[in-house]
Amino acid sequence: MYEWVKKDLKDFGNYLSKSADIESLSSKELDLAFIGAGLSSTYTLIEFIEQIENNNNIPNNHDSNKAYEIAVFEKDSWIWGGIPYGRRSSFTSLIITPLDEFLPESELDEFINWMKLNYKWLIVPFKKNAGERSKQWLIESEKKIISGKSSRIHIPRYFFGMYIWEKLQKTISKSTKKVNLNFVNSEVTSIENKSSSKKSNFKISIDKNIYFNSNQVLLGVGIPQIRSLDNNNNEFLNLLYLNDPYLPDLESSLNIISDQLSKNNSSKILIVGANASALELIYQITNLKDFDHFNVCFSVIAPQGKLPDLFIKDKETDFIARELQNLSESKNNLTADSILESLKKDLTYADKNGYLISDTLPVFTQYVGQLVNMLSKEEKFKFISFHGVEIGRLQRRAGQEYTQPVKELIKIKKLNVIKGKFIGFINQDGSTMVEFKIQNEGSNQNSKFDIVINCAGSSGLNNKNISPLIHQLKQSGLCTPTSSNHGFTVGDNFDALPGFYINGPLLAGNVVGDMGIWHVEHCGRIMNFARQIAKIIIENDKFTATQKSAL
Repeated sequence: MYEWVKKDLKDFGNYLSKSADIESLSSKELDLAFIGAGLSSTYTLIEFIEQIENNNNIPNNHDSNKAYEIAVFEKDSWIWGGIPYGRRSSFTSLIITPLDEFLPESELDEFINWMKLNYKWLIVPFKKNAGERSKQWLIESEKKIISGKSSRIHIPRYFFGMYIWEKLQKTISKSTKKVNLNFVNSEVTSIENKSSSKKSNFKISIDKNIYFNSNQVLLGVGIPQIRSLDNNNNEFLNLLYLNDPYLPDLESSLNIISDQLSKNNSSKILIVGANASALELIYQITNLKDFDHFNVCFSVIAPQGKLPDLFIKDKETDFIARELQNLSESKNNLTADSILESLKKDLTYADKNGYLISDTLPVFTQYVGQLVNMLSKEEKFKFISFHGVEIGRLQRRAGQEYTQPVKELIKIKKLNVIKGKFIGFINQDGSTMVEFKIQNEGSNQNSKFDIVINCAGSSGLNNKNISPLIHQLKQSGLCTPTSSNHGFTVGDNFDALPGFYINGPLLAGNVVGDMGIWHVEHCGRIMNFARQIAKIIIENDKFTATQKSAL
């Protein structure tokens, strides 16, 4: 599995594999437990180790024989990357934005130099799995990476996963503090609060019926499971239905799709949803090695009726968001509703006058950020619960690689984007039909498709198929859903309760300090939150007395 990874990194961070080793770890009191091994957890752990290394407030009169006990729990068979930056997203999947937008300036140069130095081994699985589009990417991008001029390109997502993984390895190896870090390949099924008035403690249960106790916990898992299109457990007749194309991983799903396409003279594919995942599936299907031999027609159905547009950074434009400008200068009471209404009016004007997302997005981002900061706390909560999410849907963008297949397919009339709503599946005359409704048309329509792929996204914490852990945290009252139902409520210390912190997508719907958080999908944001959370963990008086003496 790791044969292409350089040796020192391959040997780092193996899971505890023996039951006896896991049992032994469970007998120890953990100082800190991370749930999930994606970016949110890994970067918080990196920051934590770097900050205890550099924190001059830690006393010198400590017991140097006692180490800081940390465990990372991850249910996937690969530790690094999580879903976005690990194997589940396929080795040929690219980041949706250019590198200089993907990473904050503080991390960008370091990552570019790391890619330059590690490219030879890093590119191996990409080349092994390359289709025609991936080969074109190599022609256009390989020299830029090797020469260190890659800030404006879209790199394979797993590159970043491996970078973060090595950054953690180097952070630990360079640290003068004693840190025992263990990885447990198991799904956490419940977390219980066993805190007293003097000390916080959490009981963590895994699916092997083993229990761990930890003084502090960081919940760093991704978005709740995507909502299913099939609530009636239909029997699918002559139709391939992929409810989650990333389960068990995208490569497996693409192999199934390829096998299905090879059976038919022609195939109709329906993608439900018009988000980044929908773009990625179109890109990856047209990147299949035998795609030119298939006769495929795509349909995409979504309420907004359009896929993310090409975004060109720093494009010169004369676009003015007049309504948002007037709102920012107005002395009337500012509300979340007024921000959304003004943006929609400006967007309508932009569409009528031929302005594209490259013209509008920078202007909208500037005004919306400024206006949200001016809202009262009550209106901020309203904005992050609905308005911010809606604005995000209206302003989706992507890069050249992922938008190019869409343009090509539309040009040859092989892609139809439907503004409407998926209704369900109907078994009729020996086939499974798709029922849907086109916006502003009366009756529902039925149509036959050979493949249906669910890219509808998550319905948040309302989803009945959420993981056992998320369900338990809700039911127990340890965590309370935000009003947007896409995250858990936290205080100004990013904590659901003292000692229990959250980083990543489950922060959606919170106001932390004066900062409104309606989504957490940007690496720079997660990294910034990680720095703050690591500092809070170290400074938490209820937990640091014992640990400080051990460092």
